[in-house]
Amino acid sequence: MSKYFNEKYHEYIYQSKGSANYLIDEDMILIAGDFYGIQKFIFESLTTTNAAKVLRAKSAYIQIFTEYIAKYICEKFSINDKQIISANAGKFEIIAPKKHENILDNIQENIDKFFIKNFFGLSGMSIVSIDCTKESFQNKDAYKKLRKQIADKIELKKFQKFSLVENDNFIMSYDEDINNENLCKICNIRKGKNNCSTCNSFVKLGELLVKKDKQKIDSSELGFSFDGFNIDINLDSKIKSYIKKDNDEPVDFSDLAKASCKELETGIKSLAILKADVDSMGDFLKNSNATESFENFDHFSNTMDNFFSLYIPKLMRKKYRDTYTVFAGGDDLFLLGAWDQVLELAKEIQYEFKNFVKSNKLTISFGIAIAKPSYPINRLAEYTEKLLEKAKEADGKDAITLFGETVKWDSYLQDNKLKEQLKVFNDNTAMLYRLLELTNMSKKVNEDIKNTMWKSKINYTFYRNVDMKSEENQKLLKNLNEMIENKPKETKMYLSEIVYKRRVV
Repeated sequence: MSKYFNEKYHEYIYQSKGSANYLIDEDMILIAGDFYGIQKFIFESLTTTNAAKVLRAKSAYIQIFTEYIAKYICEKFSINDKQIISANAGKFEIIAPKKHENILDNIQENIDKFFIKNFFGLSGMSIVSIDCTKESFQNKDAYKKLRKQIADKIELKKFQKFSLVENDNFIMSYDEDINNENLCKICNIRKGKNNCSTCNSFVKLGELLVKKDKQKIDSSELGFSFDGFNIDINLDSKIKSYIKKDNDEPVDFSDLAKASCKELETGIKSLAILKADVDSMGDFLKNSNATESFENFDHFSNTMDNFFSLYIPKLMRKKYRDTYTVFAGGDDLFLLGAWDQVLELAKEIQYEFKNFVKSNKLTISFGIAIAKPSYPINRLAEYTEKLLEKAKEADGKDAITLFGETVKWDSYLQDNKLKEQLKVFNDNTAMLYRLLELTNMSKKVNEDIKNTMWKSKINYTFYRNVDMKSEENQKLLKNLNEMIENKPKETKMYLSEIVYKRRVV
């Protein structure tokens, strides 16, 4: 039985192989890799044009590169790749014998050169190692110490990404004579008659990810051939994830936006961009028994990854088809799609996560932005990240930032009665806008004393525009007054969603 996760999700709960299945002698090292600058790698300078063709591909590229480097290290250490403990979400760990430290230094140098040459050092992968023994995996105090040591060393390496001073060969070589005529239309960085060779490889990978019959790709096709080392990478369900497609082609973001409110005669046609991750994961790992043994940590980290990388894409494929996975793995998410479907998907993810984990100390927070598909995707990514940061500032977290407001999930979800009552104004958009205006007034009573008039204005508005002989309308006015008084942020969110669905486009 799982210590951390509900057995209802048994097919996603990882069964740890146990440390006994790895070759661990008395004098070993634990090697860890961390792909840093993921958001920059995926979004930097990317235009909206062709974004649907390359975004998922760039995310999959990170997963593929992580697996490739882990196996490349095994090759260099002359060990079986079964010594790879984990490799997902841009991170890996390997148990290896102690050898000359120059092996890892040379591997790091090759990786650094690759990222300098191909991506101008905007992102990269850090490789670190620490000594370990059998006792490190058998004693709970020793293993907890091992986990802290490796985490601290990875964190420290983030401040030492490229040794430019020590390596004269690390000179960035930019394309010359770039102009608007020959600039790559996708990345806006490199030279390319149409697209640069790097972006073309992303487009090609994006096309392969949506083909059912394509199950493998040779690493050399993506430019991975360190020291002539090539492998076949399985394009499994984690790498493919879920994106809506049409005739084996990723659907453009404009088409996803057009699918908004498709069951209504009205409603804006926009994208919602969702970013979410688990709250206070570091504190949980530090204060739980998840890091007291290899088996516990292996089970916890891999099962958490399965929830994000397998379970959520399955939800999307089954119920929210007008959506697109940018990144799903580890303990975080980046999704987009038809705005109304993404809002419903967010509610289901929060509900499922709450049922998935056994500890009430593990919660998940969201930042959601709504925008036209023509808006630059890199700016949307930055903006959504800021919305998530606002949610993370909420006391105890477990929050959502949406429509410019941050509230706790329980508070956002609990009052469905008001949303049902407000349906009486489905054909009166002007009334909805007026209520939204008065709700905003109520939030600013400390800024201007005139805003205290919101309550008298809402009563006046109702008695002038609504049949107040109706008992239902009387209840609605009473409920609105209470909600705006006590929960103005939640009320604004409800009203905004209804207005977006009623707006004529």
